[in-house]
Amino acid sequence: MDEPTNNAELIERFGNIHPDTMIELQSMLRLYDLDAQELFFKWESYSMKMRPEDTTLTPDSVVAFKKDVQEQLEKEARGKAKMQQTPAVKRTVRPPAGAADSFALLDSMLPTTPARGTPMKRKLPPTHETPRGSRIQFDNPSSPSPLKTPRKPASAFSLASFEAVTPFSKRTNAGETIEVLNPHIQRPELPLPDASFDSRISFIFRMDHKSFSYRTMYQKLTEAAEVLDERIDEFAMAIQEHYSLPDDAFGDPSVASPSETIAVGRIVSDSPEGKFNPSSVCLESSRMAGGGIRTPLKLDKVSSFAFFPGQIVAVKGVNASGSYFQVHEILEPPKLPPAATSAGELAATGERLEAGPVTVFIASGPYTTQDNLEFEALDELCAKAAEQQPDAVILTGPFIDSDHPLVKTGDFDLDEIDGMNDGTIEDLFRQKISRRISRIKNSMVLMIPSVRDAVSKHCAFPQKGLERKPLGLADNVKCLPNPSMFSINEIVFAVSTNDILFHLQREEITRNPLITNPPARLSSHLLTQRSFYPLFPPPPRDALPAGLNAVGAALDVPHLRLADLVNVTPDVLVLPSILGSFAKVIDSVVVVNPGNAAKPRGPGTWVEMTVRPKEVDEGAMVEEVAHEVWERARVEVRRI
Repeated sequence: MDEPTNNAELIERFGNIHPDTMIELQSMLRLYDLDAQELFFKWESYSMKMRPEDTTLTPDSVVAFKKDVQEQLEKEARGKAKMQQTPAVKRTVRPPAGAADSFALLDSMLPTTPARGTPMKRKLPPTHETPRGSRIQFDNPSSPSPLKTPRKPASAFSLASFEAVTPFSKRTNAGETIEVLNPHIQRPELPLPDASFDSRISFIFRMDHKSFSYRTMYQKLTEAAEVLDERIDEFAMAIQEHYSLPDDAFGDPSVASPSETIAVGRIVSDSPEGKFNPSSVCLESSRMAGGGIRTPLKLDKVSSFAFFPGQIVAVKGVNASGSYFQVHEILEPPKLPPAATSAGELAATGERLEAGPVTVFIASGPYTTQDNLEFEALDELCAKAAEQQPDAVILTGPFIDSDHPLVKTGDFDLDEIDGMNDGTIEDLFRQKISRRISRIKNSMVLMIPSVRDAVSKHCAFPQKGLERKPLGLADNVKCLPNPSMFSINEIVFAVSTNDILFHLQREEITRNPLITNPPARLSSHLLTQRSFYPLFPPPPRDALPAGLNAVGAALDVPHLRLADLVNVTPDVLVLPSILGSFAKVIDSVVVVNPGNAAKPRGPGTWVEMTVRPKEVDEGAMVEEVAHEVWERARVEVRRI
């Protein structure tokens, strides 16, 4: 690939960068035989383990990045050479001796992360010491087994890297504002005088809460197939209505015909093992429209596209030979209508907000660095919320991260628990999370879990909310499912903690996309696809960075319709991701990535949002008025 092409691909993924930085990146492409996409993935993995101030691509940081890539490649080469030199060891396969041996085999295959409710037994002190009840460690209660899972080599998040962690008290640029959306909107001085959240804001959950309490690990292939099929047929109906097309305009893309037709289906790859690329794109039709057959798409006549597996699309073209469908045009699916409220209700809301505009704090886990479980980032956020008293605080998981090294080993401190000698992961949550959140007394707190939450009973997506009372959370806390759509006054929020932006970025292919900014383009896919997680299948766990691959996307496909955007386009879309934090207006929606409150090696970021009341015409109190929150919301991305 020539240098101008490389430059264009690097700019598309890294943005506008310094010329010296571009030269170094070009050098890395040639030296390590990488393409721009692979290099960008390595930069994302590198950024995750660095301090916030080291994650901006500069001539200095790219040198350190290059050194890191060199070390990783050398390490991989040494590992491969060692494997080739080590002779294979013959193993004697013994037949099972009974049920006990079978269960021992299954026990050995279970993950080492303790399950919810697993007792944590304290190490016995020497006889001359007084028991303190401070240090606890998980013991595996399963039967001993001769089979052992080999320990993985140290990764970017391993205990060996803790010496590089920046102490929270020594963090730089604390409280610095990184990005501001709509800076012309004035931020109010908090706390507001004589104002309480229960008299200023109303809360409405816009989804079926009970539907999230389904049984996990109980998927049926027929139910999963029906769910995937329904979406294709629903999109076909929406596209037909939006473009006012007759029934005979649609056809089966797999059938040879000289006539141009419109085909609606799901984007898939021609091979589950190969890398998704423009030459491997196929269209899977629904059973009703085309028997579920996958037809190769030829895209050479399409000047612009942005595709990913699972995307529902409508394409106009012809299948003259019966071997492939030649695409001439891609029809954009219609979006959901914008959220709207009667002018009378908006006027009444404005009267309740005389003291000042609505303020919302937004933060996402993890809330502690990889070397400890002190939750200093959460402590700082809760202290600020207790002092400034915003109307609402949105906290998303993971709270107790199942991927945290100390959670995996069970090696951490707990206070004495009513004189007992053992505790559970819930006790850790109550002591480290609930105690801090209890300091927020004058704000509504909304908690949304992650599939990586060790305390969650429901580790599948879509995911049931946490249980408030057993976890010792106060009455002003609402535990919502993942994903969630809800209203604070008239403002419609949509929140999902499954990192769809990162997953989409790894799978998406583009050609001259209409939206060139990657975060904006990835976020727009959720709006056009009307789903919190339109990617299918999700990336395999071994394709995710070390430290984030223990769980993966954890999709429960038969219940994936619970991840649909419901009825209207949200005003605010909150998508926590390991990618860089941002606040943008995309298709008249405020899209926010608050980033992680704590990165593996240092503090992270959070978001403060201010929304002014909607001005309405007093002469039209009955008419529905679009909220247009993007025009009246100030969003600040700040360092912890």
